[in-house]
Amino acid sequence: MKRILNLLCVLLLMSVISFWGCTPPQQPTEPDITINPRDTIGSVTQYFVTETIPVRGIGIVAGLAGTGSSECPPGVRQELEKYIWKQVGSVNPRSIIDSMDTAVVEISGVIPALSLPIDIFDLTLKPLSSTQTTSLDGGYLYTAEMKEQSRLTNVEQFALFSKTLAMADGPVYTQETGGSSQKWFVLGGGRVQESGSVKLILDRPNFITANAIRNRINERFGPKTATAISTAEISLSFPVKYIGQRQKFIRLVESLILAENPVIQNEYAQELIKNILSKSDDIENAEIALEGIGRPALDSLAPLLDHPDPTVQFHTARCMLNIGDDRSLSVLRSIVADERNPYRIEAIRAVGQSAKRRDAMLILTSALNDPRIQVRLEAYEMLVSLNSSVVSRRSVANRAFLIDSVICSGPKMVYVYRQKSPKIVFFGSPISCKKNLFIQSEDRSVTINSLPGDKYISVSRTHPNRPRVLGPLLSNYELSSLIKTLGELPDVKQGSATQPGLAISYSEIIRILETMSKQEAILAQFIAGPEPESEPVLQELPAN
Repeated sequence: MKRILNLLCVLLLMSVISFWGCTPPQQPTEPDITINPRDTIGSVTQYFVTETIPVRGIGIVAGLAGTGSSECPPGVRQELEKYIWKQVGSVNPRSIIDSMDTAVVEISGVIPALSLPIDIFDLTLKPLSSTQTTSLDGGYLYTAEMKEQSRLTNVEQFALFSKTLAMADGPVYTQETGGSSQKWFVLGGGRVQESGSVKLILDRPNFITANAIRNRINERFGPKTATAISTAEISLSFPVKYIGQRQKFIRLVESLILAENPVIQNEYAQELIKNILSKSDDIENAEIALEGIGRPALDSLAPLLDHPDPTVQFHTARCMLNIGDDRSLSVLRSIVADERNPYRIEAIRAVGQSAKRRDAMLILTSALNDPRIQVRLEAYEMLVSLNSSVVSRRSVANRAFLIDSVICSGPKMVYVYRQKSPKIVFFGSPISCKKNLFIQSEDRSVTINSLPGDKYISVSRTHPNRPRVLGPLLSNYELSSLIKTLGELPDVKQGSATQPGLAISYSEIIRILETMSKQEAILAQFIAGPEPESEPVLQELPAN
């Protein structure tokens, strides 16, 4: 009986082997795929990008002159002490946290969409509610890690398991919100650490379409711009030209048609030209698509440079310049110079981004003399991006803020930035102060004074936490020198060309300039830019 069972097992095993040996496994076959050469990439894919990311952190603000607190929740203290030891090593972390000149704060911010490591963003600071901190005015945020907002319930989990996406540090900016209420920020204090991702996901995953899309993008924008990860996914990298125009680059990619056939490309261009001429709601998308076609579209576009309608003329000229055709430059120059043209700002931006440097400098420099503030600001920012010698830059207090002096005619103007990049810009430099001055800050801690006949301005400051006066220091009547005297650090290195100052914060200097403007002590128009946007402060992390 046993032999019969063994024989049956052998026969069964042989039949199984025979079955699998004679019938190979079925390979999945890809259905027949045909590519419509007139399809755009956007019509056969969906794109996914790294969206805005709320981030948070716990850090220490120093230099508070007694307005901080030694209190700190145990769980937060433990993690901060570990971080300080890791970063510094030679300093006792406990003494830093326990000082009344420091405060433990919660930091919040939002990393922008499509971010790269070159990007910065504003931070909002909030003293922990369980502490006795009364003010963060004049403080400096020590380096802290910013992590993705998380549902983790305590600070230990947050510190250990949340990924660090940005770093934070910088001088504290105070926003007056009425009465004794204040908000605190670090302008441009968040620094992105990782690049965001951009991916195209095919509606119908298959090798043929993925290969065609990859080849089309790389043919238009250069090798390695697109990488096929799989039959369903294509990863994109930003070409250098579009680093500052990332959203536009995605729109360009979406507008590309799969065909490289010149006849089909020309037909596509003619359809887009009709949209330009009709001034439809889709006119900007038509312009983007024509730019995506590139040089083959120029012959169809060129006749529209003489079109009488300013909308058609502007979109045509900008598109041609972005493709690389200088024939449109004279049109854009005329648009910039025409005070009645509604496309002046956009034309300035296009010239700064796409024109040859020498041509751009001539057009942008002339725009600096314009009486309209927004025109001057746009021209200035484009010139800064081009490293123009028309703008000279000085930093104050180890780059706590910047002073930019712009050589131009037109009305003299002082413009202060209160978002991302703390800086004061002088249009029509040098700008002087009136003589015979007596200016005091709102709390009377800072006094600026000069008598008739004085060669210099005297500047003094009441010590923040001691009953004595700092100064007086002397400044000439040039406003940039006065600001340097107010804001520079008192302990400059011996032998340095930088003169010591009173270490007054950027936000306080802005308030002093506003006071001087109201009292007509500045021989120029004073304008303060938009305040930082206050993001909702995240709920505090519990200590345990």
